[in-house]
Amino acid sequence: MPASSTILIVEDDANFRSLERDLLEDEHYRVLEADSGEEALSILQNESPIDLMLLDLRLPQMDGISVLKETLKIRPDLAVVLISGHGDIESAVKAVRLGAYDFLEKPVQSGRLLLTVERALSYVNLQRERQQLLENIRQRYQLVSVSQAMEKILSIVDRVAETDVTVLITGESGTGKEMVARAIHLNSRRASGPFVQLNCAALPDNLIESELFGHVKGAFTGALHSHAGRFQQADKGTLFLDEIGDLSLLAQSKVLRAIETSEVNRVGSEKHERVDVRIIAATNRDLKQMVEEKTFREDLYHRINVISLYIPPLRERQEDILPLAEHFLREFADQYNREPPKISTDAESVLLSYHWPGNVRELRNLMQKIMVLGDALEIHGHDISELLGKQAEQSKWPRTPTLREARKLFEKSYILNRLEANRWNISQTAKLLGVERSNLYKIMDQLGIRGKEKKKK
Repeated sequence: MPASSTILIVEDDANFRSLERDLLEDEHYRVLEADSGEEALSILQNESPIDLMLLDLRLPQMDGISVLKETLKIRPDLAVVLISGHGDIESAVKAVRLGAYDFLEKPVQSGRLLLTVERALSYVNLQRERQQLLENIRQRYQLVSVSQAMEKILSIVDRVAETDVTVLITGESGTGKEMVARAIHLNSRRASGPFVQLNCAALPDNLIESELFGHVKGAFTGALHSHAGRFQQADKGTLFLDEIGDLSLLAQSKVLRAIETSEVNRVGSEKHERVDVRIIAATNRDLKQMVEEKTFREDLYHRINVISLYIPPLRERQEDILPLAEHFLREFADQYNREPPKISTDAESVLLSYHWPGNVRELRNLMQKIMVLGDALEIHGHDISELLGKQAEQSKWPRTPTLREARKLFEKSYILNRLEANRWNISQTAKLLGVERSNLYKIMDQLGIRGKEKKKK
């Protein structure tokens, strides 16, 4: 363990506390001491960082169990090892069930103490690394939006994430259905569990069952080893079934059974395996029409369509184009260790006038091209047009907007983008735009932009 690891000893026996301190300091740990539960909690609230607490179970006034409960409220990431006497084993076991890492019985052998400390600190570091990784993933898959349509979707995402309800996400290809599925997972109690996805359209019928439920060795020609399916891999996590409308009727019936029973059978095996999986499905097809055409099972449709989320195409939420573009530029700038270029006003106009047939995926790919191929500090309209090339010529709006409509769209998107960049600070945004604060409110009202103080974080 690194020398920076800090251990808090909570022990009212001064002699035993001194022995523990000397032993740990010989191993180059930083040691803090408390002779009561109240002093320990005070240290936890005021000292940082603390990685491990060695807690005596029998303390004056406030006992070890009470200290443990309060500790886990203050420092839930802290590992706690209980030190108990021979007659306190039952209480020590209770403490472990409450969240303590382990317990040791007095008299404690020095070798056993150091080994337990080392393992507990390894566990703490592992948990912190996992939490950091989870935060990085959350940052990578955050949903960027200012449009009212996406704000409504995000509010539903927040609500459904707290449950295990099955969700069906619909919308055109590239609208961000996977991003929404990941957002639900990352904000749920399953966030530390796996997020497993399967593109149902990418596999032939003869392999889909093996991919979903796994197979045993020798189940079919080429099955040289046993293999866990996506349901088993997603245990305690989320299974994202993308393009579920492309499943065959036979596969649909088996998926339905797995969802309803929480059990799967590997191909070639009759053994039932219990799985704890949350299902999120997505499709760009009209499942309701497929039900009517008897190409999609009605019972499966109702089973996966408990909560339905429709993701509108990017052309129907132009307000999100500029915030998304800047978000992707920052993402790729961090990835390539560069400064993100500024998007000029004429470049913003080109981005807003394009139809985006590939939706958010196309916009993200364009921003990646800009970061890979360009090195200018500012992006101009001709840069965007050049990269879009023939795609821009072939992409036509259903109806060409009038000049007034185009100006209004640009003005609304521009102001929304600046508000988002300034965390919806009206005064700061008005100063940046060169208008009076009262005038900005009037403009926002005319454009249908609602104040969103909740954005301030």
